[in-house]
Amino acid sequence: MDPDTVAEWCGEHSSQSECCIVMDIPADTWAEDQIRQAVATLAPDHRGLILDIEKNPDTSHMYVLLEWRKGVPPCFQGTSVKLAEEVEVQLIKPSTPRGESASVSAPSPLAMIGPEFIVAIGDLLAKCQKTSPPHTNFGYRRLRNFTGNVPTPAGEETFEEWVEQAMQALDEWDVPEAQKKQRITESLKGPASEAVRNLKRSRKDCTALDYLNVLEEVFGRTEKAAELVYQYEHTYQRRGERMTEYMRRLDKILHQILLKKGAEPAEVDKIRIKQILRGSQPLDPVMMQLRSRAGNQELKYLELIRVVREEEALLEEKSFRRGERAYARPVRHNDSLQPESDSLDTYGSDEDEQEHLVVFKSTEKAAKESNLPEWGELSKTVKKVQEAQVELQQAHAELCWVLMKVTEMQAEMQKFLTGMQTTGVAVASGPNPLTKSQQATTSPLSKKRCFGCGEMGHFRAQCKGRKPEKDRVKGLLEALEGLLSTSPAGNARGHQ
Repeated sequence: MDPDTVAEWCGEHSSQSECCIVMDIPADTWAEDQIRQAVATLAPDHRGLILDIEKNPDTSHMYVLLEWRKGVPPCFQGTSVKLAEEVEVQLIKPSTPRGESASVSAPSPLAMIGPEFIVAIGDLLAKCQKTSPPHTNFGYRRLRNFTGNVPTPAGEETFEEWVEQAMQALDEWDVPEAQKKQRITESLKGPASEAVRNLKRSRKDCTALDYLNVLEEVFGRTEKAAELVYQYEHTYQRRGERMTEYMRRLDKILHQILLKKGAEPAEVDKIRIKQILRGSQPLDPVMMQLRSRAGNQELKYLELIRVVREEEALLEEKSFRRGERAYARPVRHNDSLQPESDSLDTYGSDEDEQEHLVVFKSTEKAAKESNLPEWGELSKTVKKVQEAQVELQQAHAELCWVLMKVTEMQAEMQKFLTGMQTTGVAVASGPNPLTKSQQATTSPLSKKRCFGCGEMGHFRAQCKGRKPEKDRVKGLLEALEGLLSTSPAGNARGHQ
């Protein structure tokens, strides 16, 4: 049987020629079950089907048409195969149609690739991802503008707030160094931009962290690390101050210490809890709870703030049920004149601090419940003080009214004295009134009047009969006393 006949035979059974093959068995003594079992033994991973069997009576040969769904197994791709130890059969492949190349089964591409090649490709892809810059504008939040002007303009953050945001952003930006420097410089204006410009002129290889360092030197705090450590160790909790507020004040100074390289970042939690236990108020309930906890020296920031807030919330709840307040806010005199953060607080005396706690209604309630013997006397004293305060306010109002009346009388007396002095001077001079014709014929010299002697025709500087100043003052005083001694006429005010 030739390959063309085998191809026609495959076409009769509607089978693909690439998946079929014909075995030429020399003897016709093989049964169908024996052939199927022998084929399964040779190719156990491939399930073959016997499509048809033909016998040639002239040659006593048996032709068996086999088909595999997944292709011809490798052991049947040769020219012959042994079905048994002594039986070797010939294999006849179907012919390929014209215009098509013979389909030669090739090994799978994945079988040719070894594990070493796959590992090398993975390393190459990792290197390419590291060297390729990411999309810099995706998810980028620009820093707020900072100028460095003093006082801080409206809507602009202080340097401490701005540099804290910049430090956090610098750690989170996964961009090249040049892009980090660009993002920082685009938020700087005015004196801040000039400081960075001067740094770039003096150093060519500066980084984004160098930009923040030079801004810290120009606009940051001028204290040294040792001074900040001293300030931190002498920062104490105020009376009536919550533990969370005290921790917030400590964290601001501790952050400045870290910027000045005054402490290691790994020791921050230990330094914080040590100062909290040392600088808190002796009777602060949260501090007492922290001291009673085992292993409080190893508390991290997250654990510490969680414990403090839980204790404050529990204390507030208990105080609310009793009708009290857990913390009394301190009242300060001249609070606007004091600095915002007085770091050198002490447990200190009331004279230095000038503060006292607000008295709440709960104090009065607690005193009544305790049945103190002094409560009655204290109530009477408070009532007397309140009555005295009301009387003092009324007396103050009456005194203000009297002072106002005295001021009005002084103003009227001053006007009266001024008018009388003018009248006395006019009477002392005594010039006769001139008619219009006389005034027209009067010489310019006659219009001159001396304020020294009161005569006409010359000025005071040209007066020859000028009296001494003391005599003149004495005469005016005598004239004034004479006028005051006379009773005023008409409806003039004053003593009559």
